[in-house]
Amino acid sequence: MVAPSRDAARAASALAAAETGRDRAQAVYDAARLDLAATLADQTAALIRLEQVRALADAAAVQAESSTRALAALVRTIVQKGTGTATLDALLSDEGSADLLSRLGNVDRIADLTGNLSTIRTRVDRDVHRAQALQADLGTAQAATVDFPLAEKQAALAAAEVSLSQATTAFSTASLDAQTALATSAEASAGRANQATSQLAGILGARLSLTGWATPAVGSLTDGFGPRPELPLPGVLPFHSGTDLAAACGSPVYAANAGIVAQTGRLGTYGNWVLIDHGDGVTTGYAHIADGATLVVAGQSVTAGEVIASVGDTGASTGCHLHIEVRVDGTAIDPQPFFADRGINIGIGLVSG
Repeated sequence: MVAPSRDAARAASALAAAETGRDRAQAVYDAARLDLAATLADQTAALIRLEQVRALADAAAVQAESSTRALAALVRTIVQKGTGTATLDALLSDEGSADLLSRLGNVDRIADLTGNLSTIRTRVDRDVHRAQALQADLGTAQAATVDFPLAEKQAALAAAEVSLSQATTAFSTASLDAQTALATSAEASAGRANQATSQLAGILGARLSLTGWATPAVGSLTDGFGPRPELPLPGVLPFHSGTDLAAACGSPVYAANAGIVAQTGRLGTYGNWVLIDHGDGVTTGYAHIADGATLVVAGQSVTAGEVIASVGDTGASTGCHLHIEVRVDGTAIDPQPFFADRGINIGIGLVSG
């Protein structure tokens, strides 16, 4: 039979590898999602630009046509008044108004009949040139709306999502295997710390749930909240005000959430104790901390998942474990449902969401 410490070492290695694989898959998925979003944003911007240019081109075409008609009307009036219909027929032949501008040189000889003709010719030239330029821009804008690799980006995201799902499943399996190995190793070593179990506890306990809460310690649940049919040691109260997690001596104790350290020090049967105030009347307490292993002081700010101490067996204790206590407005409540509502399964050491 393989020694428990060797099982824990293997589980720690497998869990670390699974976590690395999951993190890499998450990074690939996030990059693919952002890449697709950027491509969609670029396509949307191109379509908006196309509609803007189309509107400008349509308006410019209408303006150019209007200016050309105004010029034709003015020329007709000038010719009728100044030179007769023969000149008008020469200027406005059956070829239509499309060649009007190319024949305007013939109009120069009657420019002295009105001061408006030169101004209108300049306006027509400007409007026609602008309409032609916007038609060219419209073609460019239309070309810019095609060739977006949406199908390729969507396929990449779908593949990344599958890989992430597989990696997450592998990590969950490795976490469960690691928890089993940790509990077995801690029990077999009678609470003595060893490198494998400490490493495993560190890997399991360093993550936050989506609500921002952390596992206070990684270990097996040995005593729950509520009345005790039998007292484990003389001097302890018949009602257990927290939850006990058996863990290897020296394994890390984590702040369950951000807050201010309210108390540290020795506290009767609790042994070495830390109390953290999280605001809104919620506090969490950590008991039986190893001697000399408290890493925080009263008044200190801590973050969720920060290592605040090491597991020990001080106070009324039968072996290395963490007593985790949750109080709301000063009254102790059952830690298990409290943490479960925040995505933490204490006694398993897993983040559920």
